[in-house]
Amino acid sequence: MKFKEFLDQYTWINTLFWIVVTAIISIGIERSCNKIIPDEPIIVKEISDTVIIMHSYDFGNINDSTTNLQLKKRLENIELAQKYEEEVIKQDKLIKEPNSILLRPSFPNMKGYSLNSATPYFTFEMSPLTNRFIEFKITFLDRNIIKDIYCLTLKVFKIEDDKHVYQIDQYYHINGTDNLIRIANSLPKGKYEFCIGFIFEEDIRDEYPEIYQVRKVMSI
Repeated sequence: MKFKEFLDQYTWINTLFWIVVTAIISIGIERSCNKIIPDEPIIVKEISDTVIIMHSYDFGNINDSTTNLQLKKRLENIELAQKYEEEVIKQDKLIKEPNSILLRPSFPNMKGYSLNSATPYFTFEMSPLTNRFIEFKITFLDRNIIKDIYCLTLKVFKIEDDKHVYQIDQYYHINGTDNLIRIANSLPKGKYEFCIGFIFEEDIRDEYPEIYQVRKVMSI
C-alpha cells in the first residue's frame, strides 16, 4: 500500500517509468525487425579527383561547294608537291658518280662538226658557278635512244670581244638516261658559253658529225 501511495504522491515517477519501459520495448521490436528485414546499407560513393577533359572542334558548316573545291585543290597540290619531292630525291640518289671521260674518242673522218638542237632529247640543269665544282645534269627523255648514242660532249668557250675562245673540249661515256658531268671550278673570271650535247653512233664516221646540244651563257 505504501508503494501505491508513493506512486500516487509522485506521479511523475510513474510517467517516467512507463516512458523507459515503452522505449525498451520499442528498441527490442526494432532490432527484431532488422533481423527479419534488414535495413538497406548506406553506401558512400567515393568522389574521384580525376578530371576528364574532352576537346571538341567545331569547323562550322563546310558544305559550300566552292569551299569544298578549294580544299580539294589544295590537297591535290600538296600531293603533287610530295610526289615531285620524292622524284627529285630518287633522281639524286640515282646519280651518284659523274660520267667517266672518253679518253680515245674515234672520229676517223672528222674535219669539223655541225650543230643541232638537243631540246627534244634531254633536259639540262647546271649548278651555280660559285660552287667548288661545276656540274651538268642531263636527263634523256626517251631511254630507247640511249643505245644509239656514241658519247656526250662538253664544250666551254670564253667570250672575249665577241670571239669564242676554246677552254674545254671533252667527250664522256653515257650512263643511261641520267647523267652527270662534273668539272673543277677553276675557270678565271669572265663570260663563258657552256655547250652540252651528244653524238649518235651512226654519225661518228662523217666528216662533219652532227652534235645535238644546248647552250648556256654565264659569267664568273
